[in-house]
Amino acid sequence: MKPRIGITSRFRPALRSHSIHEGYVEQVTRAGGLPLVIPCAGTGLCAPYLAALDGLLLTGGEDMDPAYCRGTRRQPGYTYHPRRDAFELELAGAAIDAGLPTLGICRGAQVLYAATGNPLIPHVPDVTGGLVPHRASLTEPSQHAVTLAEGSTVARAYGERSLKVTSYHHQGLGEQTAGGIRWRVTARADDSLVEAIEREGEEWAVGVLWHPELPVDGVGDRTDPLISAFVSAAGGA
Repeated sequence: MKPRIGITSRFRPALRSHSIHEGYVEQVTRAGGLPLVIPCAGTGLCAPYLAALDGLLLTGGEDMDPAYCRGTRRQPGYTYHPRRDAFELELAGAAIDAGLPTLGICRGAQVLYAATGNPLIPHVPDVTGGLVPHRASLTEPSQHAVTLAEGSTVARAYGERSLKVTSYHHQGLGEQTAGGIRWRVTARADDSLVEAIEREGEEWAVGVLWHPELPVDGVGDRTDPLISAFVSAAGGA
């Protein structure tokens, strides 16, 4: 049986719709998983959803509310969806507690980090000085290199220590707080910004700030190795 992979969706109030980028569905399908789209529903449905899944993929999208950045204010020109924040934070926390294989992509990595009690960086250029373009503009992704930690899940998946990735974010992962679930930093950009985290221990939980569901250098017909490793973990391989 194909591993059942729940993929979170964006709720678009203006369109009254739940939607996801096709890349997530295509990559999970190519990796041998059965993609199941999870609408941004009420938090009371988190447990039933997780009970039906073998793995959870937390997708990218709009910023998390700056309340999770430890007291910073909302920034002009950005869209926030508290409904999605509340739902995904509970969903991610429950998945982590249950030891369900979980992959967080961009915003999804931030959700994983915040759900385990850690702060976000509200605006990466304020910290890095813009040394690495983590996005080209508000509407355009960028590409840059990341260095992967030896022996990490991401390094084993890609079979190399340096990787060119497609990136589209301006929030980041702050300094990890003491106690609770621990995350190992397993990738950084050239400006030292954290680009990947992995849960310490035996459970499969990984967050990456880049977008493995998007093509690099225009090459789109390929199965991303990290998504493939995630689907394999969800299938018990």
